[in-house]
Amino acid sequence: MAVNNKVKITIDGKSFTLMGPETEEHMMQVAGYIDQKMTEIRKNSKAVAIDSSLAYILTSINVANDYFKEVKQHLEQEETMEELRLQVMSEKAKTAELQEQIEQLERDKRRLERKLQEYQTEEEAANEGLHTSKVRPRKR
Repeated sequence: MAVNNKVKITIDGKSFTLMGPETEEHMMQVAGYIDQKMTEIRKNSKAVAIDSSLAYILTSINVANDYFKEVKQHLEQEETMEELRLQVMSEKAKTAELQEQIEQLERDKRRLERKLQEYQTEEEAANEGLHTSKVRPRKR
């Protein structure tokens, strides 16, 4: 069972007691945010300064507006993260493909080096044979 924390807060000059599973610090932070919004709303209009229910409604609207902006920003960030994940996966696939090409080129290089060595050996043998035939006197 969740433990309920209890904290005394003040919003718009009125004291309340909050109870919930969140930490006291979290509840104080939320209350402070609401109180700050309420203060901003009251400062911007004389009618709101007089009518508490209007101040509460406008504060609620402002808080909801902030919430929806944050949700939208969060969704945009998630979309960006997904695009970046897809790019990373694509780049990893390209890297793997390039690595395979490098390995194939290295195998081809080794094969060609062996062939070159064979040709050089054959050429040396052929040159040696030509050289010996010129040095030896011919039989008549």
